[in-house]
Amino acid sequence: MKRLPLLLKTPARMAIAVGLFILVGEFLIMLLIDGVFNTLFRGKVSNIFWEFIDPLLLTALVSPAIYLLVFRPIRAQQDLFRRIFETINVGIVLTRGGKLLYANPECERLTGFTRAKLQDMDYWELVHPDMRATMRERVVARQRGDVLTDRYEYRLNTRRGTEIWTETSAAMIDYQGKKTVFASFIDITERKLAEEGLRHTQSDLERLVQRRTAALEQANLQLAQDVRSREDAEAALLRRNAELSELNARLNEAQEQLLQAEKMASIGQLAAGVAHEINNPIGYVQSNIGSLEGYLADLFRILDAYAGAEAALPVEAPACAELRRIKAELDLAFLRQDIPQLMDESKEGISRVRKIVQDLKDFSHVDSSQEWKWADLHKGLDSTLNVVNNEIKYKADVVKEYGELPQVECLPSELNQVFLNLLVNAAHAIPEGERGKISLKSGCDGERVWVEVADTGSGIAPENLKRIFDPFFTTKPVGRGTGLGLSLSYGIVNKHGGRIEVMSELGRGTTFRVILPLRQSHEDSREADQ
Repeated sequence: MKRLPLLLKTPARMAIAVGLFILVGEFLIMLLIDGVFNTLFRGKVSNIFWEFIDPLLLTALVSPAIYLLVFRPIRAQQDLFRRIFETINVGIVLTRGGKLLYANPECERLTGFTRAKLQDMDYWELVHPDMRATMRERVVARQRGDVLTDRYEYRLNTRRGTEIWTETSAAMIDYQGKKTVFASFIDITERKLAEEGLRHTQSDLERLVQRRTAALEQANLQLAQDVRSREDAEAALLRRNAELSELNARLNEAQEQLLQAEKMASIGQLAAGVAHEINNPIGYVQSNIGSLEGYLADLFRILDAYAGAEAALPVEAPACAELRRIKAELDLAFLRQDIPQLMDESKEGISRVRKIVQDLKDFSHVDSSQEWKWADLHKGLDSTLNVVNNEIKYKADVVKEYGELPQVECLPSELNQVFLNLLVNAAHAIPEGERGKISLKSGCDGERVWVEVADTGSGIAPENLKRIFDPFFTTKPVGRGTGLGLSLSYGIVNKHGGRIEVMSELGRGTTFRVILPLRQSHEDSREADQ
């Protein structure tokens, strides 16, 4: 009985086995008590006895089972969610009518107020005065059922007298029978400061551009006075205009790449955290299924013993007839065959979850120190494929034709980003309503390795092939792409001393080939970083 809680985390279908055990137990008790009463009272009191005792006996047997199978798992799930809310590094609050009903420890850490103090405060005391009117309008709109953006940014006051910027997600939920706002937020103050610094830099560059423009205008006046040097002046003007255009383009590209890098870093940290949180409960479930297999084996041994005892009873005995009826009703042979299959399916499902968690951890692995490592490109491809599987599985079949590859010195997570961009582009290239094919190939040529991603999509027009690696160039519909994916991928591969080749035929598909050196010349790597 000390290990009984292990049953609480098994799948609900195990209720079949527990129900069978209860029925057999009740049947044996009925036989025992019925035999005693028939002996003492010669059957006269038996029927009256069962009219009163049988419902009580059934209730006594079934109530614990209902508690174990329904209420205990619900309580365990509630404990799990509470533990997640208490440990996650995201602030979580529940508010109703401006009153804080709940705040988790991360909310305490961010605001500096204790939970007791927070629950005594009016929620609007936390919101910066400049943003209260806007926030109140959002709450009223949610209560009306209006559709609002999922994420928004606003400032919070802290106990220290400072303010922090937060990125918040909110939803209206039914809590304790009343409409309640569920909100989660993270601290983005550092990002806001970085954006402010970027704006200042942009402003400085704009002033520089203005000064250069003024200088150009002055030069134009001087050039107008000197006809003899007109051709040289025009050439100088064209060069300076080109410099200004290049500066503006580089400024825009740097800003977009900075925002993209921040997003990928956040996604990586979130994926690693989720993978860590999932691993522990999956371990419990896997352990419990192993224990449950042992329990089921013991239960079947008991049933075999009952079957042997049945053979010893006279065929005409009422108990023997009742046993045959119950066996026919419950189809014991089917249960013996089906339960092991159910257990195997459960174990296979857990193994698949563990594999997905491992792929998330591999993909989200952040090379913050920019350390070059020897890595297996096939492993990175498979991990990335599992991460984007939901983007692909409804549109294309994936065919792998991997060759023999040695390990490659690289930055694994950056190459995973390249593979992700190529796989997502391949899926997007397949027209809606069609089932395409994405082929993954690899090979080694001397001191270089190559990886190919090919699709049977719509292909790329010849006039666009020369521009696909340009920043912000995209042929996708508005809102489907930023035009930075291939540009960033080109930069990453170039940083590794490699190159990307592309072959495409309109209406037949596209093939991208990534070619990389086996080992790095780290002087070249540093030059690429600069």
